[in-house]
Amino acid sequence: MMGRTHMAFGFLAGMLTYPLLGANWMLFLPLAVLGSLVPDVDSENSKINRMLPITRWIPKFFQHRGFFHSLFAVAILYILFYAANLKTIGLPIAIGYAAHLASDCLTQNGCNLLHPISNFRISGFVRTDGAMELLVMGAAIFADALLVVKHFL
Repeated sequence: MMGRTHMAFGFLAGMLTYPLLGANWMLFLPLAVLGSLVPDVDSENSKINRMLPITRWIPKFFQHRGFFHSLFAVAILYILFYAANLKTIGLPIAIGYAAHLASDCLTQNGCNLLHPISNFRISGFVRTDGAMELLVMGAAIFADALLVVKHFL
């Protein structure tokens, strides 16, 4: 999926989880959206690599939708934040990251959540940057708007 769709899913995941965790939404939501972009650090033209040029070397060593699109990557990332006593930053990033993986499972290319120990891919019906992705993104944005109204108005 495209970065904009991942951001919509990351925001949705953040909106659904921050109240359950008693988190500060002003920190939690932007970090969840940022986290939703992180898995594509393995893609040369990704939004995250345009935002953070220091990460542009990663696609030279990692295959797109390989390790960075696995549950192991999100777990390692969270453990690193936890070990650094930065749980309030690590948790929303991990939630956004997981939202990215879930939304990639909806695409025809799918996602191997257990890479590198398995070849099993979860694939869906959405063609990246196609009409169905626009519909899915629109649904996520609509849900985002409903949750914003519910929580803040």
